[in-house]
Amino acid sequence: MTPALSIVVTGRNDGHGGDFNGRLLRTLAFNHDRLTERGISYELVLVEWAPPADRPRLCDVVREALPHVATAIASYLVDPRYHDACSLNPRLTYMEFLAKNVGIRRARGHAVLSTNADIYLGRGVVDALSRIAIESRTVYRATRVDVKLGADESQVHWDLLEDTRNQTANKPIQPPLYSGGSGDFLLLERDSFHALRGFNEIYRLARIGTDLNFLVKAYSSGFRIVDIGGEVYHTSHVGSFRISKNVVPGEVEASWGSEWPARRVVYENPEFWGLRDAPARQLDDQTVWLDFSWDAVPPLADLRRVVLPVARTGTATVTQS
Repeated sequence: MTPALSIVVTGRNDGHGGDFNGRLLRTLAFNHDRLTERGISYELVLVEWAPPADRPRLCDVVREALPHVATAIASYLVDPRYHDACSLNPRLTYMEFLAKNVGIRRARGHAVLSTNADIYLGRGVVDALSRIAIESRTVYRATRVDVKLGADESQVHWDLLEDTRNQTANKPIQPPLYSGGSGDFLLLERDSFHALRGFNEIYRLARIGTDLNFLVKAYSSGFRIVDIGGEVYHTSHVGSFRISKNVVPGEVEASWGSEWPARRVVYENPEFWGLRDAPARQLDDQTVWLDFSWDAVPPLADLRRVVLPVARTGTATVTQS
């Protein structure tokens, strides 16, 4: 049966941010319980980008720790050679949005939520998911609220997340783009996500700004962007962009790449976006390994697929190089 919702999350078992696995497990368990309480059928599409060969697979860690969530998981492991072939910045150690495109491309749900491994779904968001019909050509956004670094998340519940004493200051999202923490909550009807061909695979020098650039692409394509009417909560941790950008700028540049004019360009991914042509090898009922093939790798450079943002006419003219 087709699930109502696919939740796309990426990661790998490398301890990013100090306790990546712990943050992931807490949010997966919380979100699973809240969604099932509302009767929302969903699948978790877990994409492991270039998983380390000397550590257990992240999907196996999740299944062992959260057996009640295991049946909802569809896992995709991306051969590490794709990172070497796709990266245009040797300092960029994780290609988050190419990984998300892998999951978005293969998600089965009527609606697809692209989010991150340390995001709790808020009360208003889950309520909205249980009652609204996800419309085509519409991007649903949610305001991100940061949970204070060091807050006790051993027993997470909505009252704890909603308590302003446990939060840092956050700006509500505003029209027309409703940007701000965009990568933490981007919800679209599946066919609409596919019509936009996912996140930018042309510019591959940085991760920061790619989520905002997706909103620019959607807006320039005549899509509506709306506030779903709730919040999501982000677990603050050492190494997160919001914390580290003001502390160790050099390390941020190495981890995420330099900032770029994401508001001022629109992209057009090739039709084989999301590693469509990667040979798929079934490891078990819920796990697929994507073998390496040059046929699946995006072009090194394709300036014909970069355009200037336009008014909302429903179309954009490609700038020829």
